[in-house]
Amino acid sequence: MANYFNISLRGTQFVTSSTAVKELLDKLSKEGHAEKQENGDYFLDRNPVLFHYVLDYFSGRKFHLPKGICAIEAREELEFWMIPVEAVPNCCYEVMFDDNLSSYEAIENTEQHLIHGILPEVENDASASKLQKIRDTLNKAVIDPFSNLLGKVWLFVVAALTLTTITCFIINTFDDYRVDRENIPTLPNNATYNFFYSNPKRKTLLVKVVPLERLILEGVCNGLLLVDLMIRFVISNQKRSFLFNVQNIIELVAVVLCFLVIHLATNPGNIVNNPDLSTIIVVIGAMYSLRVLKLLRLAETTAEMKILKLCFQKSWKILGFLVLVFTIFSTIFGCGMFWTEFNNAETFPNIGISIWWAIVTITTVGYGDHYPKSTFGYIMASITALVGLSLIAMPIATLSSNFSTLYNCYTFRMKYMKAKKKQQCKKA
Repeated sequence: MANYFNISLRGTQFVTSSTAVKELLDKLSKEGHAEKQENGDYFLDRNPVLFHYVLDYFSGRKFHLPKGICAIEAREELEFWMIPVEAVPNCCYEVMFDDNLSSYEAIENTEQHLIHGILPEVENDASASKLQKIRDTLNKAVIDPFSNLLGKVWLFVVAALTLTTITCFIINTFDDYRVDRENIPTLPNNATYNFFYSNPKRKTLLVKVVPLERLILEGVCNGLLLVDLMIRFVISNQKRSFLFNVQNIIELVAVVLCFLVIHLATNPGNIVNNPDLSTIIVVIGAMYSLRVLKLLRLAETTAEMKILKLCFQKSWKILGFLVLVFTIFSTIFGCGMFWTEFNNAETFPNIGISIWWAIVTITTVGYGDHYPKSTFGYIMASITALVGLSLIAMPIATLSSNFSTLYNCYTFRMKYMKAKKKQQCKKA
């Protein structure tokens, strides 16, 4: 007859005759995790919810996990009862590992980064000066603008200034929003004349000018944005990080380039005498366009933008793999299309063009600048488009899933923080 013995987990009784369980409990007793009684029974101060499944494992079965159990608790029970991970069947992998722990850690790290940016490097509340307190208040308003009224006003003003400069920059490229230049500079030679008048964009730069009122408005807005940048540097508690921050560098460059653009617009003689400056103007314009990135910084103050940023950070592997797969398939289908259309003199002059066609087809953009004209070319194009649809669907689903998970975790954490704050207020 088997020797049965009782196991009590916080009053819940279990009966078994497993020798393996008895040996394990003896070992736990020696380590102080279990108490062996005189009659041979055992007592453990432990949650009994999963113990039925523990007994199943020691009876020769798999260690199945019930739905709805905390994944972290399941792993802790596995470790406590010394059950190998291999004992968990694949039907229970989701229960065991679906804990969203990494999502919560990413959100908490983001919050800690904000707190680290707000707090001074050397904390000393007792001796904190009035000036330091003002700095901390301003710093909090900049980093976490929705935390107080000052931050909201600051965010609104900076957003308005940024949108104004961007709007001015855009409409300055429209002929209808420019006025005729009163004194058109004399062109020194025919080469310079052809250089400007052969391109409508260069001609506009020469014969039309941005209205003075708009130049003043743009200059004032950029000046205020420069003041904003300087204030944020002064109140920052991590000045080294501030100086080497890419977004801050871009903002400073954009402000400087704005005044350079205004100078060139009001002094076209510099361009006429040095046509090679047109290349520099293209570079200046392109870099000045980076001012739009400031909108991303402003948007980053919202929870949704923070979550989107975390989503891309968590999905970088799948995105990198997507780029690799796109490159491989673009090359394969590009080469295939080149040889498929080889006998047609009007299409795909080289493999480079056919790879370009494959890229825009796989990404479902389809510019239509190059396309096949043979029957086999149509078949190849159809296959390329179908493969492109399949490739795009996979990363979109992953990004959507990651964003949904992070957003839910963020929502739950905000509810937790709100409840915690409410409880602390009651205690106070």
